[in-house]
This record gives sequence, C-alpha cells and structure tokens, in this order.
Amino acid sequence: MALTVLHRKLARDLWRIRAQALAIASVVAVGVMVQVMMSGLSDTLTDTRDAYFERHRLAQIFEPVTRAPNAMMEKVSALPGVLAAEGRVSGYGRVEGDGGEPVRAQILSLPGPAGLNGILMKAGRMPVAGRSDEVVLLDSFATARGVALGDHIGVTVEGRHLRLRVVGLARAPEFLFMPAPGEFFPLDGRFAVIWMERKAAAAVLDLEGAFNEALVLTTRARPSEAVLADLDRLLGPYGGGAGFLQDQQTSARFINEELTQLKRSSLFLPPIFLAVAAFLLNVTITRIVQAERREIGLMKAFGHGGTEIGGHYLELAFLIALAGAALGCLLGLMAGRALTGVYMEFYKFPYLVFSLRPGPFASGIAFSLIAAALGAAIALRTVFRLTPAEAMSPPAPPDFTHGRTGILSLMARPLDQPGRMILRQITRQPIRSLGTIAGVSAGLALNMAMLMIYAGFDHTMAVTFGFADRSDAVVAFTRPVSRDVVHEIAHLPGVLSAEPQRSVPVLFRNGLITHRGELTGLPEGATLSRALTPDLDPITPPARGVVLSRGLAERLGLQPGDPISAKVTGGRRRDLTLPVAAISDTLLGAPAYMRLDALTRVIGEPDRITSVAIRTTGKPSAALLHALRERPGVAGVSIKSDTFEAFKKIADEGAGQMRFIFGAIAFVLSFGIVYNAARNAFAERTHELASLRVLGFTRGEVALVLAGEIAVMVAIALPLGTWLGWSLAKLIAIAFSNELYRISVPFDLPSIAVAVLVVIGAMLASILMLRRALDRVNMVAALKARD
Repeated sequence: MALTVLHRKLARDLWRIRAQALAIASVVAVGVMVQVMMSGLSDTLTDTRDAYFERHRLAQIFEPVTRAPNAMMEKVSALPGVLAAEGRVSGYGRVEGDGGEPVRAQILSLPGPAGLNGILMKAGRMPVAGRSDEVVLLDSFATARGVALGDHIGVTVEGRHLRLRVVGLARAPEFLFMPAPGEFFPLDGRFAVIWMERKAAAAVLDLEGAFNEALVLTTRARPSEAVLADLDRLLGPYGGGAGFLQDQQTSARFINEELTQLKRSSLFLPPIFLAVAAFLLNVTITRIVQAERREIGLMKAFGHGGTEIGGHYLELAFLIALAGAALGCLLGLMAGRALTGVYMEFYKFPYLVFSLRPGPFASGIAFSLIAAALGAAIALRTVFRLTPAEAMSPPAPPDFTHGRTGILSLMARPLDQPGRMILRQITRQPIRSLGTIAGVSAGLALNMAMLMIYAGFDHTMAVTFGFADRSDAVVAFTRPVSRDVVHEIAHLPGVLSAEPQRSVPVLFRNGLITHRGELTGLPEGATLSRALTPDLDPITPPARGVVLSRGLAERLGLQPGDPISAKVTGGRRRDLTLPVAAISDTLLGAPAYMRLDALTRVIGEPDRITSVAIRTTGKPSAALLHALRERPGVAGVSIKSDTFEAFKKIADEGAGQMRFIFGAIAFVLSFGIVYNAARNAFAERTHELASLRVLGFTRGEVALVLAGEIAVMVAIALPLGTWLGWSLAKLIAIAFSNELYRISVPFDLPSIAVAVLVVIGAMLASILMLRRALDRVNMVAALKARD
C-alpha cells in the first residue's frame, strides 16, 4: 500500500515539474544521441570496411616495382607468412574527354586466380578472354561522365591511342577515396580506373611476361611488417624496396582517420551533457526535497524509512533520465541514418547500413542512469538526515544580514530595491549560481568551439586555394619531360603565366618513423604554388634542404636543422639525406618542398619536370583545353575552380548538417540550464514574488526581479563561455588534426556572435515562459502561511 502511495505521488510530482523534467530529459537526450550517433557511425564504417576489404581480398602489402618477371611471384609466395600473392600490371594513361579537360586514368589488370584486390561488378560483365578492347570502368567515373555500358572511350597510353568498349561497371575497396595522382581531393569525373584482361593490359603497358606491382595477403602467424621487410629485400633488384602496408594505402588511410575522429567525438561530447544533466537533477531534486520537508517528516513518522523515501526521489530522477535516454536513442538512430547518406556519397562503399549494435544504446542508457544517480545522491543526503520532528518544522529563514560591510554591500548601494534582491539571491546561494553560470558557459563554449572548427575549414579553403595555390590549373604529364615545355604552354591561348614543377614519390624516414609522400620541386621565386609561414608569407626553398609541412614534420618528429632520409621510389631510385630547412604552415596534405633545380640534380634528372602550373584569364577556355588534349604527353589537367567547388559542396552538405545538429544541441543545452535555473527560482520564491505584488510592485517589476537574476548569471557566463569556447576550439583542432589535413582555428567573430545569440535566445525564451507562469499565479494560495 505504501508503495502505491509513493507511486501516485511520483506521478503527481512528474506532472507538476513536467516542464523542468522535459528540459532535463532533453539535455540527457542530446548526450545519448551523440553517443549513439557517433558510436553507431563508427561501428557502421568499421564493419562495412572490414567486410568489404575481406570479401574482395584487399592486399595487406603493396609492393611497387619497376619491372619484375612473373616467375618471381613463386618466390614471393614462398616467403614465410605469405597467405596469397599476386602480381599485377599497373600504369597511367589519359581518357579523351568530350571537349573538356584531359582526364587521368589508371590502367589495371583484372584480378588473377588469387583474387587479390577484387572488384565488385555493379553492372555488365567481365571482359571476354582474348578481347583486348573490352574493359571494366570505375562506376563513379562513368556516372559523372555519362558513360554507359556498350559505349566506347578513347584512351591514350604510352603515346598510343586506344578505342575501348565498356562492358562492365565496377567498384573496388582500394578506390573508396581516391584522388587523382598529385591531387588531394577526389572528383568522380577527374580520375578514371580501367580494368583490362591481364594480357591486354601487359601489352598496352609494355609489361609482357612481367609485373610492376606485387600484392600480398599475410597470415596471422607472422607480422605483416616482417613479411614486408622480406619482400623489399627480395624485389629490391627489380626496383622494389618501397612497399607499404594496407593502412598506408590512400583509401584505407582516409577511412581510418575518419574512424579515429568519430571515436574521439563519441568519447568527448556525451560526458559534457550528462554532467550538465546530473547538475540539473541535483538542483531540481534538492528544491523538491526542501519544499516537501513536512511530507517527508510525516512519512517518516508513519514508519517509512529513509531508504524507502530516498528511493522514491531516486525513481523520479531515473524516470527523467530514462525518458531522455529513450528519446536520445531514437534521435541518435535517426541522425546516424541521415549521416550515412553523406558517407555513402563521400566514400564509395557498395552499401552502408547504420549499425544497430546494442552496445551504444546500452552504454547511453547506463551512463544517463549513472548521471541521474549522482545528481540525486547529493540531494538525498538531506532525506536521510532529517528526523520527523525537524522535518515537520519550517526551515530557518536565511540570514541576509551577514557581511553588510563587505564588497557586496558596496555593490548594492547604487542599486534599487529589485536590484538588491537580485544581487542578494545570487550571492547567498553561490554553489547553485556558480553551477548555473558554469552550465551556461559550457553550452556557449561547445557551440562556439564547433562553429569555430567549421570556420577553420573555411579558413583552410581560403588559405589553400587563395594563398598557397594561386594557379588556375595544373597540367600533368605522363612522364618527366624537358623544362622547355613550359615556354610552349605559356604561349597557349589564355595562359598568362606558367611555372614548372617536379614531383617525386619518396619514402620519408626519421629513425623508425616512416611516411609515404612526395617531394615537390618549385622554381626559385615561385608565385603560383608556394609554401607559406603562419603569417601567410611565402617560403623560398633554399639551394640545399627541404621545407616540410607542419603536419609531416610533427609526424616525423623533426625540427629545422634536423636531417631527414628520403628514399626515391619512382624513376631512378636514390637514397637521399637532406637537412630540414624550414617548416611551412600547409593545411591540406603533407607536402615537402625543394628548389626545383636542386631536386632534379639530386635525383639525377636535371631539367626534367612532371607538371606545369598555369594562371589563365579566368577559367581555362575551351581553346586551351583543346590545345592541351592535342599534346600526347599530357596526362590530365586539374582545374582549381572545379576542385574548390567540389570541396565546398562536401563541406556545405556534410559539415552543414553537423553545423545544424550542433547548433540545436547548444540551444537545448543552454535552454535546459537557463530554464531550470529560472523555474527553480520561481518555485522557491513564489511567496516572495506574490508579496511584492501586495506591496505595490507591478507585474513587470516583479518579473524583472526574476528575469534579472537569470540575466545577471547569463551576463557573467558570456565572457567565461567565450574564453572556454576559444580554448576548447584549439584543443579540438589539435586532437582532430592529422597528417592528411590540419585544422587552423581563426578567432572568428561571427562564430562568437552566433553562439552568444543562441544563449541569449534560450534566456529570452525561458523568461517569456516564466512571465506567463507568473501571470497565472494564484495570489491567495501563494500568500498562505507556510508554517
């Protein structure tokens, strides 16, 4: 019977504080939503990646060579720890466009009997053996270029023009995220992958009876690193020695970086919201316990123990937390499913179904209950300490006379009576006031930090495409050519200036730390492609030495003056040892720069270049693109404006959705804190506020007393939250930056303004709701004696 009575009381309590309960549940829901969404996305990407890689047998070791006889694959297969091995032929060509810019193409032989690096057919069929003109085309390129099954495409490889018939469209795990060589960002229509029957590909690339890339799957009995070392030694005489593991392959590396960020987000964000929820529950339960002292005394007098009564209030906290957790699970599921569409567009997975593992849901619910228990436990100490006689007596009124001669008295002198009441209420409950200020600051800081991170992406785009790269297009060649070609390109229609570049694939090493990348040679006084200082001043590579991007320098643990080893993995293989001359503030990629003449000299290929950066009169014209297509040695043309627009589209669609999500999260957090603080103040001071009406105060003046208390705490929280947001943004930028890109956080005033307006909006909404509640107060009931 007692349990039934307590349950009825529980229902009445929940109905009475329904608005506060909803606000607290919303904060819990946001924390659980982020946990479910981020963990679910992480599990989804991990499961899909692992299944896709395993099903299509993506190699665990890639070993490029210059040319090795097919018979060497028997020795590769006999190495300890090798489960399966296969040699393939790989090369590059150019797809003849439909009047647009030349497009790079990678030519690959179809998987052999071992089935390594298999492909997933999306449409059509495999080429018929012996038909050298039939090919399978990467489906994302076909979609972007409007190529259908049965269409013919023109391809130039090694100076030979081929007419190939597309009989199949496919995807492959090694091309989930694959920019064209020399580019950072993938564009579907700018990079083609063409799979050919092995004999046909070997004939086109002049590799009959040979291979130029070994693919290896390893057993669990031996570390892949040890197998790679043996493979480097075995194929070293054939131009090998620069193999790499699966996690260094471009697609796998980008996916792994994305997973790392999702896991960090799932660990970092939810505790903030659950801590706020614990604070709000503590304040709310404490107020209820203080208001129900007499009821608690009566229940104890009638034989109910402190544990039973405490359990009643704990149930109240649990119900609020469970409601929020249930809503958070639903919202997390919806948000996660929505964001899978963004990942499907960005990464070319064949499928992506949001994971419904019970782990994220269970942990979200468990942590919300823990937060509720912690929040209620502090308040329930009062329940256990109260005796029936003490509980049934009204609490002693607070003493507001202490410290009249202190600093607070000086602050109160210029204030009118409502102002003094506001100051007194804030200072006489410092813990609660500080908690409210801290909570509002946390909401402001979180929103501001995320807005600044997204402003950092905009800053990255502005610096990269406006300062570091000032060209309009880059013309890439199929192989190193004479520097004299720069003068020829400079005289093509619409070209204002042209600068040579040389890119060399290398394996950087500092001790045991390695990195696969490129050395880029820039001419002295380069103006179209530049390394920059943090102040955006150009860095001129010295006659000897290398300029490293900050991300690469940090990964390798290098400072200016330190030596760096660089093993050239393309063309003439060389082992270089160079001093680090300077560190550049590059935000996209991890480049390394040298002076062009110094680079070509140390690799033994003087005056040979691989690309030309050009500046044109506006976007490259059709006449210019036609002239470049007519040059057989041109592998492709990267138009900067197209890259910028594609990058901006992804940032606006993907990051734009996250901007909206985090803006809503910050509003919920700020509103939950501000509204609960205001509602608790209103519930505690209803008698006082009604008394002010009797003394002649207008409704507006009475509302001002209540609103002023909230406004003062919000005003204190704004500068504190701004400082916390700036610090948090820098910490997030450090945590989420990697060798692929660095996040530079500008002190962005629009981000600060938006974050502040969100908090002020939450405050105004709370005050408006309380003003309506104040207008509905029953004066007679509020003024009844409470003793």
